[in-house]
Amino acid sequence: MSVEYTGINKETVAGEIKNYLDACPEDTVFKMVINSKRGYLRLKIKNASKNRLRTLIGKLRKKKSGP
Repeated sequence: MSVEYTGINKETVAGEIKNYLDACPEDTVFKMVINSKRGYLRLKIKNASKNRLRTLIGKLRKKKSGP
């Protein structure tokens, strides 16, 4: 799932990242890449094979794709 925002402020970015992290279990391990030269931030879950996380992502996808 990918969400793209354009023309947003720092508060919106911080809120979206906080919501993403709050949705993950406490023992989740992340890989984060910040490239200031190219201007991007990537945040990736390393242990995505956990069933709780897959269930959560599946629920979020159903909510987003529904009418």
